[in-house]
Amino acid sequence: MRRSPLALTLVGGLFWFAIAVQPAAANRIHTGGETGAYHRDFCPTLAREMTTIGQPHTCATSSGTRENMDRVRAAPREFGFGQLDVFALDTRSANAGLQVVRQDDARECVFAVTRNRDITSYGELAAFVGSSRFFLPPQASGSAGTFQFLRTLDRNGLGRVSNSAVSYIQGGVDDAIRAALNREDGVAFFVQYPDPDNERFKLVRDLGGHFVPVIDRAFLSETIGGTPVYFAQDTRITNGRRLETGSRVTTVCTPVVLFTGDYNRIRDGGERRIQQEFVTAVKAFPKDQILPRQSPLRVAMEKTRELTADGRARVLAYSHRARDRALPFIERMIERAAPKPGFDSGRD
Repeated sequence: MRRSPLALTLVGGLFWFAIAVQPAAANRIHTGGETGAYHRDFCPTLAREMTTIGQPHTCATSSGTRENMDRVRAAPREFGFGQLDVFALDTRSANAGLQVVRQDDARECVFAVTRNRDITSYGELAAFVGSSRFFLPPQASGSAGTFQFLRTLDRNGLGRVSNSAVSYIQGGVDDAIRAALNREDGVAFFVQYPDPDNERFKLVRDLGGHFVPVIDRAFLSETIGGTPVYFAQDTRITNGRRLETGSRVTTVCTPVVLFTGDYNRIRDGGERRIQQEFVTAVKAFPKDQILPRQSPLRVAMEKTRELTADGRARVLAYSHRARDRALPFIERMIERAAPKPGFDSGRD
């Protein structure tokens, strides 16, 4: 059996003796949908490397980050993939049972699409939330978790979206996009890798939609354990040889995390030490072992770039000016919604 030289260097003889006497049954790495990147691109290579250093692991599909977290809490020697923002939202309110093993091997990006030509920036989107309807994948999805997290960060923007204005589409992201672009006031939110070859991006264009940058100072300032939850990135949404207007969008992207259970949840002291040594080895895997350079996903991600400090400042300034310009619309909407003096709802 081939063993990683790096892992062999890092992990002592006691660990290798201990895992040699462990049962052959494989633990699980919890991913997401069968066709999703966690299950298709990340997990197979990770499981192979884990098996190579002595602990067999298999890939298990799920509904996404939240379910993965629940499963790992119940089986703390197992692993799960997820979005850092959803992980942060969950552990902020239920801070127990999980620890990050790896992060930032890749980033998933937040996309918003609409037919409304008056909405071209996040500032305008935030200003017009009162007259928009939002369409998302199922409530257990990572996209829905991201949307909820952003609502908590910008209470004067997405935080003003009423629950009645949000629809969760059971068919998934593509059906949410179709539902949103079937009406002038619809907005679809979803999270995915910025792959310009993805048919989903073509679907948006075919249905007459356009992408709206999702970027705000409140998002970029959020951290967990000192690590930013979001990064500002310039992403490709078309893959033509010539970059045309609308072929790129600047938006926030969140790192992918690999997590496992809190060591304290492993009752047996020997198993706890084995897991600690094993996690140390997994942390040390080179990035190219987790996502090889020839991977189509890796190639797609390398077409994006993180904005410089000056670039972030320019994008944020533009977005805030757009919100300021739209403030009169917000004020008029609030005025129209307010009860008139002397109005009695019980009168005929």
